[in-house]
Amino acid sequence: MKKKIFKIAMLFPFIGFAQNSSVYITNEGNFGTGNGSLTMYDNSSNTVTNDVFSTINSFVLGDVVQSMEYFDGKGYICVNNSAKIEVIDQNANYIATIPVVSPRYIKQVNATKAYVTDWGVNGVQVIDLATNTVSSTINCGSGPEGLAISNGFAYICNVGGWDLDSTVTVINTNTDAVETTLTIGDKPNSAVVDVNGNVWILTGGYTEYDANWNVIAETPGVLAMINATTNTIDVSFTFAVGNHPEDLVINDAGTTLYYSDGSWSKAVYSFQISDTDLSSTPVINKSFYGLGSANGYIYGTDAVDYTQQGWSFRYTENGSLVDSVQVGVIPGGYCFN
Repeated sequence: MKKKIFKIAMLFPFIGFAQNSSVYITNEGNFGTGNGSLTMYDNSSNTVTNDVFSTINSFVLGDVVQSMEYFDGKGYICVNNSAKIEVIDQNANYIATIPVVSPRYIKQVNATKAYVTDWGVNGVQVIDLATNTVSSTINCGSGPEGLAISNGFAYICNVGGWDLDSTVTVINTNTDAVETTLTIGDKPNSAVVDVNGNVWILTGGYTEYDANWNVIAETPGVLAMINATTNTIDVSFTFAVGNHPEDLVINDAGTTLYYSDGSWSKAVYSFQISDTDLSSTPVINKSFYGLGSANGYIYGTDAVDYTQQGWSFRYTENGSLVDSVQVGVIPGGYCFN
């Protein structure tokens, strides 16, 4: 049973998400049940508060809480199967609901605009941050997933949804027009921006099955760097066939990438942006459902059996476990201030 709280203020002074020690954890919940939730974790005091959104606002967050971003003093929560983005203030108070179709990830473009990848439209929804409405839609590839913003461009990973795609759509953020489309590798899933403004893309590779779910073909995953000045692929590394890397994140300095790699069981690896080869030695030898990186730590979620409450683990950047806390059902991602 999930931990319940009566009122945040009754338990401890609610310091809000403006504090650097506060981390939001998005818990997907079980598909179709509407038990997605939001956890707040204060890593300075090792205090965890589950069901923050529903407790403060007296209504549930929704069905499949996919991701969250925090900017301009507000949190934007993509609730995939409920077809909406919930907007909250730094104390998790409800501000607005933005109707969309099947939102995945959101990034701020400028002071008045954000982009949301949306599987339901195979495109990017352009959000007017002043009115919390969709102002337009930009068509891209199939199943737009992770995205990154750099140097006046947005880089959209087209993971393929339930099908196959191998492209990254590059959008001019000034005009909201597609600038170019780059072929990276099968199933691009995540993107980050490094200290130089260049964009790193991780693809998971594709597995084809027969009618009895036997593997009949596989393609490798790829880690590639896009030069954000020329919009060309300057560097590319190929993973072993059969591995399916995912969850690319980057440290605060913008110099070290972290990702999960493996087949059914994965481990966490690091990659310096100046490296010339992929590492074969994991920094954390544990399989996680989702990854995060902030304030000198690596975070990983464990969904356990996908029905009971999951866990969040925090590690130093050299892979030493710092602590762990129990969170909501199917914890999938992190949001840092």
